Amino acid sequence: MRWSKLKQRIEEGLADCAKGRVEVWVTRYRHSHDHEGEAWITIDKEQVHSMGSLTHLVAFYERSRLLQKDRDCLDYRDHKKFEGYPAVQDEVETQLRQEGIIPLWEFNGALFDYLNMSLEQIQNSEQMIIRALGMFDKRLGKRRLKHLDVSKEHEVIRSFYRIRCALEGLQPNSAT
Repeated sequence: MRWSKLKQRIEEGLADCAKGRVEVWVTRYRHSHDHEGEAWITIDKEQVHSMGSLTHLVAFYERSRLLQKDRDCLDYRDHKKFEGYPAVQDEVETQLRQEGIIPLWEFNGALFDYLNMSLEQIQNSEQMIIRALGMFDKRLGKRRLKHLDVSKEHEVIRSFYRIRCALEGLQPNSAT
């Protein structure tokens, strides 16, 4: 499916109050050697969350180096220190996913998955970006929205929840 069709289908699934206000964007760097790119979500034309290959790689490298330095496993040639090297990378990758900092190919895959998920699957997804977009899903009605507890969620999800409540004219939960 082409990006324009995927974007259209995602935005058609938004609640009426969010249509035309919440948009999903992607750009590809066609002249770069790997053709990677970035993605972002805007609300009222203002960028509220961005992710993508370059963002992911920079964050991954910076956090990995800091954690490797803290755990004294920078020298991968030393066999004893090397054991901590992949563990740090796995930990950083998990942190980035929880924060919604994912490479572009994973973002596109998440959007394809989103199209085929029920609301319950969206709300229980491991992908933070899917749960965040779920705040604007038209299947999430006012009654369920009003009683939703997002206090333990990532700040982006809590922010999207507050925005959706404002768009619907609802008072957000006091826990958020």
